[in-house]
Amino acid sequence: MRPAKNTGFRPALALVGPLALLLGCCSGCGSNFRMPNLFHPGPTGPQRYDAIYHDPYPLPDLGPEVVGGRPRVYQQPVPEVTRGRLFRPPQASAGVAY
Repeated sequence: MRPAKNTGFRPALALVGPLALLLGCCSGCGSNFRMPNLFHPGPTGPQRYDAIYHDPYPLPDLGPEVVGGRPRVYQQPVPEVTRGRLFRPPQASAGVAY
């Protein structure tokens, strides 16, 4: 039996995993990213804001009304004006150009 040729691929493949991990750690996340805290969700104010912001139920003013599409306690969605304030882009600071 002849010994296999050493092509040099094995050391290169051994570096791919750690290099990918290092690149993923160094790239970071966006400024609006946060990890979920399942065991201590926090005060009720931020929880309520998150529930309003991420309302998963269909809105009656965007299309035909879906009867029974929202639970009984969520029958009244957030008014359109309030929704507009929630999704407003952040204002630029004075003297800062984007």
